[in-house]
Order: sequence, then C-alpha cells, then structure tokens
Amino acid sequence: MRLSSASLILAISLLFAGCASTPAIDTSKPIEYSRVMELVEQRNSALLSLEGYGKISIDSPEISNSGSVALTVLKPDSLQLEISGPFGVTLARVMVTCNDFVFYNGWENTVAEGETTIHNLRKFLRLALSFSDILDIMTGTLGFGLVPRNDAPATALDGSAYTLRWKIDGETQEYVVDLDYLAVQRYTRRNADGRILEEIIFRDFRKKSDLYLPQVVSINRPSTDESFSLVYSSQTINDLPVEFTFSYPKSARKISF
Repeated sequence: MRLSSASLILAISLLFAGCASTPAIDTSKPIEYSRVMELVEQRNSALLSLEGYGKISIDSPEISNSGSVALTVLKPDSLQLEISGPFGVTLARVMVTCNDFVFYNGWENTVAEGETTIHNLRKFLRLALSFSDILDIMTGTLGFGLVPRNDAPATALDGSAYTLRWKIDGETQEYVVDLDYLAVQRYTRRNADGRILEEIIFRDFRKKSDLYLPQVVSINRPSTDESFSLVYSSQTINDLPVEFTFSYPKSARKISF
C-alpha cells in the first residue's frame, strides 16, 4: 500500500503547523480548560508519523499472548504492525488504513482482507476501538473526541496534573492532562456507581525530537477482564516520507472476515 498524495499533503501542512512554539500553562493563575484542550490537540497534531519497537501483551477471556512488536504509523490513516514470538517467529502482520485492512496470521498461514470496522478490528487486534482511537493510543496522542465540546467539565489541579471530568449519559469520563508535557496521561470511564469500565494510562514520558512521548501504554477493562499493554524500547517520529513494507507468503490461504 502506498502513501497517498492527500496524506502526504496533510502531513506536510501539519508539520509546519506543529513547528509553532507552544505557550506554557501558568498554574499560578486560573486555568481555562478550553485552552488546555487546545494546547493538547496542538501538541498531538505535531506528531505525523511514528516507527516503534517494543513488547506487546494482550490478555482477555478469549486470548492471552505477548511478543515483540514493530509498528509504523502515519496519522491519520495508516498503520502497519508485526508481532513476533520466540526465535523471531512471525505471529501476525497487519496493514490497516481508514478504509480496509490486510491481516496475516502466522500460526495458521492465512491472510484476511476486509473493511476497517470496530467489529473487524476487535477480531484481529483484540481492541474494540475505532481505528482513529487505536492510532491515538499507540502514539500517545489521545485527544478529547469523545466528549461534548460545548459542555464545561469539572476541573481540578494537583501539581502539574490537570483533571477534566464530564458526566455523559450516566457515565463519567475523566482526562488527566500532564501540563508539563501537554499530553493526556490517563483517561478513565466510570459507570453511574463509580466503577471503572475502562482506563487508558500513558507512562514514562521521554523526549523524542520536540515532543515528549509515553514509553508505556496500557488499556484495562475490568468489567470484561481485558487488558492491553505496549512497552516501547525505541521510537522515531516524523521521519517522512513513510514507507510501508507489508507482505505475506504466497502460500497463505485467503479467508474472508
């Protein structure tokens, strides 16, 4: 799959937008939540691509597995991921765009193609998330797309941790922003009784070019006994143009999702 001309134009325009200096938050004065959200999204838009290596782990009632991972991300529309087991054995390879995906299962030597839907993404990535959310989580650039922009949240400040909390349809959605990095460090969704339904945590932020990125990403869903973690050993960002090298054996049996 090739990087489309539209994606390249968007990447270049975002690169120049991301070069603008980001003003610091003065915590000695009242903080405008809308300004914090704006600065977080400005920081997020500065990340155009990421190439990373590390370890991935997935646990659920259906599957429990871990392995080495290599991924290439071009925001907002492309992800290539390869998971390897012991001795470098390929467990899975996947290439996903906004519209479609190709998934190679190394254990069964099968390849599947289909539309990029939440249902299909759950089948092969074991993540019941939209494609854009998966890109944001894996790159540590989670934004505020799930909350109403016209409703003011309850806020609290604890050191450099700024919490924004919304009540939506009987649930509570909470974002904790690290004002030093202008990045979401934790997202929590609770039911009406306060029980955690989902929690996404970003830890161990390190400087990559002009951005601080988390080296550890985790998702926990206690109600369904599901968890996902990604621990990076190396990251390279905004090294354009991005090249995708997805392939699979000719002997692979094709199946449909």
